[in-house]
Amino acid sequence: MAILMTVFSGFYMMLMTWLYSEKKINKYIFCVLCGLLSGFFSIYFSHDAVAYQKIFSHYSISGVSNIVDEIASYELFFLFSMKALSFLPMVVFFCLYAMLSFSVKLTLIEKVSRDPLLSLFCFFAFFFLYFDGTVVRVSLGIAVAYWGMYFLSKNKVLYFNLIILISCLLFHYSLLILMIMPLFKTHFSVKIVLGLIVVFLIIYVLGFGILDPILWVMSYLDTSIPGLSKFNSYLMRSNEGDPYSLVLFFLFLACLFSYWLFMRELSDFELISYNMMFLSFLILIVFYQNQVFQNRFSEIFRYSLVFISPFFYRFFFVFIGSRFLSIIAYIFLMGGYFVYFYYYKEIISINNLDMIDFSFILF
Repeated sequence: MAILMTVFSGFYMMLMTWLYSEKKINKYIFCVLCGLLSGFFSIYFSHDAVAYQKIFSHYSISGVSNIVDEIASYELFFLFSMKALSFLPMVVFFCLYAMLSFSVKLTLIEKVSRDPLLSLFCFFAFFFLYFDGTVVRVSLGIAVAYWGMYFLSKNKVLYFNLIILISCLLFHYSLLILMIMPLFKTHFSVKIVLGLIVVFLIIYVLGFGILDPILWVMSYLDTSIPGLSKFNSYLMRSNEGDPYSLVLFFLFLACLFSYWLFMRELSDFELISYNMMFLSFLILIVFYQNQVFQNRFSEIFRYSLVFISPFFYRFFFVFIGSRFLSIIAYIFLMGGYFVYFYYYKEIISINNLDMIDFSFILF
């Protein structure tokens, strides 16, 4: 069943990409169709499905007056939208949430990507069902926060700060980490991050880590503060991981070589995106002692891959010389990762099939 869902999802997203590229579909209908798949996926096929069903069942009926107490665990927008839309079937709520998230992402892709179609294909392969179909809260937060990156690329730092704070307080507390980005938007900062990757790889090989100092600092803080309670819960789940999988290692090389080849052609937004990609690799190494931190923080920065992925196609074109074969290579790369991540890494879960309920159709 998992392989069938993988194949169906892959063909569905390829069909959506083709309809979008050929302008055979209205943009709003496109967002609705994509939201339907990811919303249905989030409560039936993702590993977080059971958790989200319990969250919706509990918080949608607890009353708006309880929000002040509940924001220690979940963010304001997620809580308020569940309560305001509690009259809707759960699957409809998550579909609407996914539609909103996807439409915000698509609008930015169309605005800043040098090739929106290639960026969209990368988004479908790497992030779509994982973000909008699994980690739905942080996904909407990332969609909003990356508009902050857009304003940062225009040197509108006030707007950047405002949007990051809004995305952090309303959508997901972990997005506060993006406040460091004014320090990482130049070619010099790319070199600094690459140097830090080497340093922390050496620290990793020597068997040292930064988890103990963080635990020491947290012992002196009030973890009941909204945001810190969630951070502390991540901190307590300190199962050790590896800084790189083989797939991410090749992705790092692709980013490194494409940056080196095209660094003089980058727009300000693309340069920020390369900084963010290299920061995502750095985070994987720095937090190797805690897989929750690895995933939660690196994925925020890794979404920038969507905006630099057109350079992978150009990288292929430089060495292959044929546009058709370069597109085939690009599609093969993205499709291969999709199958690897969703099927072999078991992002798609079939443990919740007995929960599927089509009664919402009668709503």
